Amino acid sequence: MRFLPSGGRAAGRLATWLLVAASLAMCLAACAVADPYYGPVPTPSFVSPVPVTGRPALTSTSAASPSPAQATDMAPLDDTATATLGVLPTSGPTITPPATPAATNTQGAPCADQACASAAVHFWLERPIPSLPGFVNYVDRSYPYGSTQGGQREPHHGVEFFNNQGTPIIAAAAGRVVVAGQDDEIAYGPATHFYGKLVVIQLDQTYQGQPVFNLYGHMFSIRVRPGDHVAAGDQLGTVGQTGVAIGPHLHFEVRVGQNAYTATRNPELWLIPLPENGKPSGAIAGRVTDLDGNLLPEVTVVIRPIATTSKQPRNRYINTYATDPFLINGDDQLQENFAIGDMPPGLYSIAVSAGKFIQKVLTVQPNQVAWITFAVQPPPPGPTGSPAAVTPGTTASESAATGSPVAVITSTVTPGATP
Repeated sequence: MRFLPSGGRAAGRLATWLLVAASLAMCLAACAVADPYYGPVPTPSFVSPVPVTGRPALTSTSAASPSPAQATDMAPLDDTATATLGVLPTSGPTITPPATPAATNTQGAPCADQACASAAVHFWLERPIPSLPGFVNYVDRSYPYGSTQGGQREPHHGVEFFNNQGTPIIAAAAGRVVVAGQDDEIAYGPATHFYGKLVVIQLDQTYQGQPVFNLYGHMFSIRVRPGDHVAAGDQLGTVGQTGVAIGPHLHFEVRVGQNAYTATRNPELWLIPLPENGKPSGAIAGRVTDLDGNLLPEVTVVIRPIATTSKQPRNRYINTYATDPFLINGDDQLQENFAIGDMPPGLYSIAVSAGKFIQKVLTVQPNQVAWITFAVQPPPPGPTGSPAAVTPGTTASESAATGSPVAVITSTVTPGATP
């Protein structure tokens, strides 16, 4: 066996280490060009809307842009966002509503039974957000149509879909683009700079002889122009937070009769219900009135599942529509003052508390609107001027201890029967 001198042995060890390092570098380079990972798309995280209690003045930070009617650029409008406030300011720009003809439809008597509600179904619209992993295509429950978020915000004329900025927005139905641009010169809401970048589409399909419009607001970019015809599913632009918005989301409206802020309807009665566990869902709608038939605003409606197809049943709490000088409208046939979509089929308990705690049982059918009505006698105003209310679930003894009247009325409502 041959032995190297001490200096030779050191040189040999160095050469060996250099060879190992070179091999490792080659391995890392090979790994760097390996096939990309095609695993599931991670679910994005979202910042929940923060209630805004103040009413700051509305300001704009973007340069002047052409009015929606003059926008002709086919390229995306990816300029800087304008205002991002959570409430309508008490003072702001002068309102210049677009010239639109008066609505010609005159509402008749509200639906009296389930048969009427079944005949009034018009689930025409696809979701305006793609049904793909990583996107949210269900309606946000914190600020539904007609809500004021407990008096903290202006009555809501649409629904929200919270998604990351840049999420695709797609047409809910086929129609022609009538507005595409910014609302800095023409007010399509209660004031200019309200929706920011928006698109309005007049649908090919009419409802009882009236035009139907879909409005998409707070967009980051726009990919269509006025006059374009789109099919359901065509991309209109991307989600943003331009105009009066808290966080990136799509504001979506349905307008019937005219393209006007005063002509909105609840989109949850137009969007095709999302399936759950592979089975179609339905919707719940109804009226809460006093004994003279007058609609009662902002009354809490408690919806509890009893036996449904859902694997994760949950209670829902919604309010009847708020009073608004700009009009929060019920459906032309139903004339409801509360509604909620995407309800799995099955049996539910529906309860209201307005002087008396009244509970009914309702069956939801797939792709149908389950209809229910409540006629209550509101209590006289209390010392603070607010009606005394009983929390759902309060017992008669608990109510007696607080001096509040309680009566529990339970009935069952099935399709084809008058609730």
